Amino acid sequence: MSPKNKTYDYDGVYFTMGPISINQFAEFSKHGLGAIRLFQYIKTLQGLTKEKWIKVDNVNSYKWFGLSQSTKWRVIKKLKEDNLIQVRGSKGRAPLIKIIAPEKKLN
Repeated sequence: MSPKNKTYDYDGVYFTMGPISINQFAEFSKHGLGAIRLFQYIKTLQGLTKEKWIKVDNVNSYKWFGLSQSTKWRVIKKLKEDNLIQVRGSKGRAPLIKIIAPEKKLN
């Protein structure tokens, strides 16, 4: 199932799928609740689609995790500046986002 031009309808999405690093979660949490919601959305779609680049649309991000459009763009800007995510696309379109993995494993 590819996220391109798809609207996912999962009633009551209360899960985050995919490998989760507690260190990544901690870094995202420093940027507030909107950043955590974006992190959950990306990790959930990565688990469902098995793709690294995730299209962050307004409909599903709001329905699933309550991430509004204005909050989404504020958070994307902050996270991109701190090199936690890579972004393809610009305002006016749903961006493709990838979480940047750490260079080396600590354990």
